[in-house]
Amino acid sequence: MAKFLGKPQAAVGLRRRVLEAAEKFRRAHAPLTPERMAKAIGVDIELTKLSGDGMLDPSGKRVLISRDQPPRRQRFTLAHEVVHFLIRSDDELLSELHEWYQGEDLEAELESLCNVGAAEMLLPREIVAARLSKRGVAPRLVPDLAESHQVSEEVAAIALAERSSTPLMIVIAGAKPLRVFFSARSSGFRAQLPRGKMIEREHPLSIVYDTGLDYSGQATLPGGFRVYSLEAYPRAGRVYALFREMPS
Repeated sequence: MAKFLGKPQAAVGLRRRVLEAAEKFRRAHAPLTPERMAKAIGVDIELTKLSGDGMLDPSGKRVLISRDQPPRRQRFTLAHEVVHFLIRSDDELLSELHEWYQGEDLEAELESLCNVGAAEMLLPREIVAARLSKRGVAPRLVPDLAESHQVSEEVAAIALAERSSTPLMIVIAGAKPLRVFFSARSSGFRAQLPRGKMIEREHPLSIVYDTGLDYSGQATLPGGFRVYSLEAYPRAGRVYALFREMPS
């Protein structure tokens, strides 16, 4: 049936199926402690020195997770690898993924789907929807949700982007010189922003970081040319930003 769909529709379908699988897993194995998640897919957790965040080793029946990550991030990494397992176990979903994506595009889409599924496991859509119904999407919701529900800020950013009714990107930045720690975008937001991207000193995000003052206005993505609507909020050495596409 996938061949009768366009790629955007296929992408939406893949996302929906991964969200459903993540929700089913959460309901079956709650509360989702690291031990319960690992046991559910028949692996052990091994904290070790890694160049990346983590990896699934099915042959060794283990999930390797970087020991240098904070505990909330380790839990997100574990959930991400669990979704890798769920996708690999679904022959139909995996076949459809390979039908629409190849090479680097396949890897990027797979990682995106795993992030979306991990966020759904740890921060269910109904919780996010309830918060959005009161306040709408705002940059300060990222640290607020992370703290109130004891999840990583990456999980909060992904969950908020997924529940947005309009195209947007959420960015978490920090350090000196300022750089992107993480970004999450809704399915309708086309631009991408890689982790580690340096942010120009004259960019509004750098000004927010330096002054500690909120920003609401217009700006390009770091290193980009297209102008977006931007809201940015500084907190505890980080900047939380929300880029929206401008009305045409």
